[in-house]
Amino acid sequence: MKKRILTLLLFLLPLIVFAELDHLIITEVVLQPGYGEYIEIYNPTEAEIDLTNYYLTDATDTANAKFYYNLPGGTNYHSGTGSDFTARFPQGSKIPAGASIIISMATAINYNSQYDSNPDLSIKDDFLNAIDGILSIGGAPYYLDNVSETLVLFYWDGVSSAVKDVDYLIWGDRQHAIDKSGVAGYFADTPIKQQEFMPVHIDGEKLQRISDEGDEVQTGGNGITGHDETSEKFSQTWQIVSVGNRKPEIGSISITPKNPTSEDKIRFTARVTDDGQVTVVNLIWYFNEDDKHTEPMTDAGNDYYTTTELGSFEIVDTLFYYVYAEDETGLNDSSMPYSVVLEEPEPELTIAYIRDNWDEFDGQTVTLQGVVTIGSNILRTDHTSAYFQDASGRGLNLYDSNITNLVKGDSIEVTGELDEYNGVYELKDFASSYTVLASNVPIPNVVTISVGALVEDPAAYEGSYFQINGTVTDRADNVGGGSNITIEDVTGRVTVRIWNSTGVLFDEIGRLVNEDMDSLLQIGNMVSVKGVGSLYKDSPQVLLGYAEDVEYYIPGEPGNEKTKLSVAPYPFVPQLGEVIKYSYEYPSNCRVILRVYDMSGRFITALEDGYYALSWHKENVWDGRNELNELVAPGNYLFHLQTTNRTNGKTRADIVPVVVGVKF
Repeated sequence: MKKRILTLLLFLLPLIVFAELDHLIITEVVLQPGYGEYIEIYNPTEAEIDLTNYYLTDATDTANAKFYYNLPGGTNYHSGTGSDFTARFPQGSKIPAGASIIISMATAINYNSQYDSNPDLSIKDDFLNAIDGILSIGGAPYYLDNVSETLVLFYWDGVSSAVKDVDYLIWGDRQHAIDKSGVAGYFADTPIKQQEFMPVHIDGEKLQRISDEGDEVQTGGNGITGHDETSEKFSQTWQIVSVGNRKPEIGSISITPKNPTSEDKIRFTARVTDDGQVTVVNLIWYFNEDDKHTEPMTDAGNDYYTTTELGSFEIVDTLFYYVYAEDETGLNDSSMPYSVVLEEPEPELTIAYIRDNWDEFDGQTVTLQGVVTIGSNILRTDHTSAYFQDASGRGLNLYDSNITNLVKGDSIEVTGELDEYNGVYELKDFASSYTVLASNVPIPNVVTISVGALVEDPAAYEGSYFQINGTVTDRADNVGGGSNITIEDVTGRVTVRIWNSTGVLFDEIGRLVNEDMDSLLQIGNMVSVKGVGSLYKDSPQVLLGYAEDVEYYIPGEPGNEKTKLSVAPYPFVPQLGEVIKYSYEYPSNCRVILRVYDMSGRFITALEDGYYALSWHKENVWDGRNELNELVAPGNYLFHLQTTNRTNGKTRADIVPVVVGVKF
């Protein structure tokens, strides 16, 4: 699964508070009362951030040109005033993805007495001087000025010649505002006269971020990600609210399944907490260039909210989503945007997939389910050499040196190693790891194929159980421990191998044990044979395991040794879904070809092309389509039946007209 993408176009998220942010931001500031001063910092990214090289400062002295950005030079980076600080975060402190930390300006004890909870960090208790051994944290009991101040969160790796702004906030007036324009090593900041500032608040209130950084310039600045942090329009992004009112906090957003595919239904879960009552929690999502959708999330208990299952989305694309929450006071918040790429589902591990990708699977141990087509002790009695097939219509040989008790029709789950031996694809060494799930189960996806298809591509049918129809043209018994029966149709001929171990025709010492089968497999008879494709000296053959898998092949009613064609004597309109009935018969031992031509003699389609040992009468319908499955144009057409005797070459024909009508 591809990595989640953090960036999402802002127009998709009009309510989102922290859209597109890729760095830490200050989200709350309390200026008074003194012992209640604190700062909240939020990590809107999806990665944990190490704060080791991050700094906080309010120690701006514009009159004496003492600014935090001078820190790399080692001088004039701190005002020197006891109520100011230029402080470095403790070594190894971190903010998890999507989480916030509270930093008390006073001691942790002072904060606790004010709010009856503990801060994550305290300037006085935890922070370090900006440079070891040089005091830059003043001794005043608390620090944030209630009238005019500038607060800067910045980054310095201790080596570079310049610091990087992370977030920047001014309140009261612009007296302590900063502009690094013209300072060596820095880009131009927003001119001080153009910088906005927040008003101060009274006891019981706080400054609170209500949006992302709004129209802040995002390129060519001194920010850690290239923003001009001095350009933020605070009137758009901050407000003054009661200290007791907090926006809903959204976290622990998860999806099930964790790595969804385009076919999965997805459930979204989020944890939403608030100091009051949460009234609205919605999942906002957008997919495949569609409009964004709002899906209500319901309370699942313990502050968790969940959606119903969404999807399946059916195509591979990126699903964007975020969670929006609102409380009873109207304060709202949104999570950072997330996205997940819905990948193609993993291919189902079928025998067909394995055979089509054999180089990838050869030698691997796999677990498969299928139905036994030829059981153990049928083809071999000294070890297991059986076959099974799954719903893909493909099969494998089951090979093991131990004797198992597999029966045709057993539905099994089997684990073994994939191997290839002389063109036979097998699952070997499975005897200790198979389970019979059910008995007398129909073999899945049994197809009827022409002999020519088998001869042309024997590997495509090796191991698979299928049906062929044809005429017995040759037979050799007790050859190498079995019988070879040649079956022929108009497309070719193939050998059906009947091992004596099967007991289908002869027993293992060569005695005829099935007279009915002997009679059925006489030369000239038309038969249907179901068996498993195999290879012998690179030539295809069909392995027959059971007498029940051979039957007389009856293509129609017995005929009168004539070449005769008849078509219903009325027009039909294929565009209306109509079909035309026709019947035909043919002599014994003939190749039979029935074709449709237009009146100029152009070939339209073939309705029959096969070899038949016996005379039959057949009936069928034509749907008015050509060989490309296209509807033919209205007009007159000809049915042409031709029979050719296989022995003497004598050809007979019959032709009748048919009319394709016009749709009115």
